[in-house]
Amino acid sequence: MAEPLQRTILPLSTFAAIMGLSPAHFSGGFGQTVFPVTCDDIWPRYSWQANDRVSHEELANTIYGVEEEIANYLGYYPSPKWIAKEMHPYPRHYRRDVYGFGDNSRGMYKSVTAKKGKFIQAGQRAVTLIIAGATVTYSDPGSVGFNDTATITVATTLTDACEINAYHIGKSGAPEWEIRPPRSKTISGGNVILVYDSWLLLKPSLLEAYPTDAGFDGLDLATTSNFVTTVDVYREYTNNTVKSAEFSWEPKPQNSLLNTFCTSCGGTGCAACANTTQDGCLHIRDVDRSIVVPAPATYNTGDAVWTLDEWDECREPETVKIWYYAGDLDERFLRGENCEKLSKYYAQAIAWMATARLERPPCGCQNVRAMFNDLMRDLSFTGSGEGEGSYFISPEDLNNPFGTRKGEVLCWKRLGKLTERMPDFALA
Repeated sequence: MAEPLQRTILPLSTFAAIMGLSPAHFSGGFGQTVFPVTCDDIWPRYSWQANDRVSHEELANTIYGVEEEIANYLGYYPSPKWIAKEMHPYPRHYRRDVYGFGDNSRGMYKSVTAKKGKFIQAGQRAVTLIIAGATVTYSDPGSVGFNDTATITVATTLTDACEINAYHIGKSGAPEWEIRPPRSKTISGGNVILVYDSWLLLKPSLLEAYPTDAGFDGLDLATTSNFVTTVDVYREYTNNTVKSAEFSWEPKPQNSLLNTFCTSCGGTGCAACANTTQDGCLHIRDVDRSIVVPAPATYNTGDAVWTLDEWDECREPETVKIWYYAGDLDERFLRGENCEKLSKYYAQAIAWMATARLERPPCGCQNVRAMFNDLMRDLSFTGSGEGEGSYFISPEDLNNPFGTRKGEVLCWKRLGKLTERMPDFALA
């Protein structure tokens, strides 16, 4: 089985659609009469398969870096992500020689500011298997000349189709193995119906084929054995029945000399050098800035609620880890029109900047290469060749935090119109 590609907020196929690329060729497939190869435009999965062009692997890594850079600039992800084990110092009493008990001046639990804004829900990412090895049915409903549609129909008692995803088999619902984006997800008559473009289900093991003396080639879309026949279907959701906060205390002094150091640390089981931990949960105080309130608590399975506890160490902790789901949401998703949480506004900005960062040319005809080269162009340089020309760019564009290539400048101009960045301080 092929190695997974870096998971990105922007699906690679959505990048292809924004950039006007042939969807089948981008996914590694071709046809004889529909989607024929015309300009050596089959995209390889890995760079070593065709080192004269950009690969899915290189593109995914570039998009991931762009998304992280955008999130750091905005203070939130352009689409929701699960954040795990994010460490924070627990807010201390203003007098450093005094121990606090976890409450602020209003008598409420103290808060911390999560590193990513637009908080949605406390909890951890979880998946529950609906069916292993669900059958994929291929069809040609539009009579285009090959089976361009893949449909998966599975019985379910769930009511939110957006929580249900298809994954390559045997991967335990790992996010990097999700098949996306779907054309549609619907629940009808006790079944969930997932519909995809068929080329998204080309076998990853075949897409990683070694190049030969005949060169690199794609997979024929008319050959049924090139497609997967089964997938695993999971429910993906935020599990708020497990801890979303974990508090930690350093060891107490053992004698009047404040000797808190073990004489034989370095192995395992040295309790005197181990921190004490206690589980808890989060509730939100400010959604946009993700100001959250961690509290010691235990989940009561009988009542399906969290009940507050006292501090195990009778004083507030030194640190707290938090788990949460946060990011921006597209208006169409919020209105229930589709299951795509990433808006086109952000998707285009990510695609422009990622294209500008690519170091190799794309597959495709000259018009495709011209579009990519335009976004890669450094706007700070004007001239006809190496060593010629001059540098001219507005000071505002020159000082943008992303760079001076056209795709970087376009991305910055779009993001600069959004809300101000999240503050870096915590409110007590």
